[in-house]
Amino acid sequence: MENSITGLIEELKKYDNPEGYKLEYSQVKENLKPTIEKFIKLGGENLDSLYSLLENEETWSCAFALEILKEIKNKESIPYLISYIIKNEKRDYGDDCEDAMQALTNIGNPAIEPLMKEIRNQFEKKAFYIFLVGALTEIKNEEVYNFMKELTEDYIKNEEKYGEWFCIDIFTHDFDKQGKKEILPLLKNLVSLDRISKHEKIEINDAIDSIEDPEGYEQKLKEETEKLKPLIEKYLQEESNTKGKIDKKELEKRMWTPENSLEIQFKCNDCNKKQNINPGLIKILGAKSPEFNFESEILCKYCFSNNINPTEQGGRDILFQAIGTLIGPKTGVVSANEKVYVEGKTMPFRETYDYILKRIEQEPKSSGLYLRAGNVARNFNKYREAITHYEKAIELNPKLIAAYLNLVEIYEFRYKYYKIKDAKVSAVFYLNEMMDLFRTQDFDTLTLENGEAVIQFIGEKSESLGVYIPELIKIPIQNKKAPRKIGRNQPCPCGSGKKYKKCCLGKGKDE
Repeated sequence: MENSITGLIEELKKYDNPEGYKLEYSQVKENLKPTIEKFIKLGGENLDSLYSLLENEETWSCAFALEILKEIKNKESIPYLISYIIKNEKRDYGDDCEDAMQALTNIGNPAIEPLMKEIRNQFEKKAFYIFLVGALTEIKNEEVYNFMKELTEDYIKNEEKYGEWFCIDIFTHDFDKQGKKEILPLLKNLVSLDRISKHEKIEINDAIDSIEDPEGYEQKLKEETEKLKPLIEKYLQEESNTKGKIDKKELEKRMWTPENSLEIQFKCNDCNKKQNINPGLIKILGAKSPEFNFESEILCKYCFSNNINPTEQGGRDILFQAIGTLIGPKTGVVSANEKVYVEGKTMPFRETYDYILKRIEQEPKSSGLYLRAGNVARNFNKYREAITHYEKAIELNPKLIAAYLNLVEIYEFRYKYYKIKDAKVSAVFYLNEMMDLFRTQDFDTLTLENGEAVIQFIGEKSESLGVYIPELIKIPIQNKKAPRKIGRNQPCPCGSGKKYKKCCLGKGKDE
């Protein structure tokens, strides 16, 4: 028997050579089919020789040893299969881990205890092995169900224990295999959490749908697959001709139009809480190591810290959004050059803030430099520093109306989006200061010369903040030109600060 096993092992290793690796998987499998069948017939006899093949991960013999173990379903294989996954999943050639996972699932109940023990052990180390979790959660068993339920409840209650290393969507994916509808309220509670990313919500909702209506879910998948087939074929046919045929004006419009419903997952570095935030317009700077620049302030909803960054999944969702913006219909992502202009000089984006701070050291009495510093700080989501810079600009030059405008904008956004009540007080204060300054028409026009735009800004922000400024309509508009047709979206000539379509249009007050 020993000689027979040795011969079979040598047959499995027959293609472990440069010539063999040139062959397709299906061809090698067909050639080794008689050998594989003989091994399977032997069952649990002399499995040590197969386990030894698992040490050589990048070989045909290792791949087919896993296939054989998958069919034999011997509980003695459990520790070897678990070790194989831990050793290889995080490596570039971890694809065969799926066979190891399926082998463990096929073994079934005997694999539950060692899998749970190892998974808990890895969780303590903040390591998540997808194929270990999959091997366990695909086994239909009351103990497995209780383990999944217990851990999902803990994830909901104790967020601080679970960082980006933990994949809640993967952990809950196989709840449908357990066949228990009583888990639905827990999953619906989970998917409603603000910290669940867009991608995670899709996966968890899929699990919910498959549990609620298994047959309907399968039918839905089939229908969606059929719908996608012609689209995929068309995409593949036209892919080579896409370049040069993109409507550049339409593309630019999509890029510069923020998507109001977009939510990206961020994690606060101070309180460690994950949350979804609409970042407004997104700029991706550079290509090799892209940096993200957001139009809106990114502020932790819990501790109000600006020390917050996209999670790994959030970063991936931004890149998916960028692809969607390029091919349509998604919007709001601009690919920008990593080099920008500051004071007429070209420099990498990441160097701009240090540059402007050094310029302030050189000219500490320049209100204009502090104004620019505030603008640059906002590009890096350093809004507390931006506020300090704007306030210093006003201290140096109380007539610098652009600094007031930026402060109103920051505090109004904090009040409207993040529901910070104190921010409204600050926004109204600076709005009134801006109003008093503008009323005199004696203000510094640095970076801001359009009087009509200022009136519109004051009008829109006063409306947003729910404050009434009666003096607004008395403000004269500078440099008034000859009568002209007023656009619906232009400032109303009555001086209310509102857009024409929302004010005097149709009321007989045309110019």
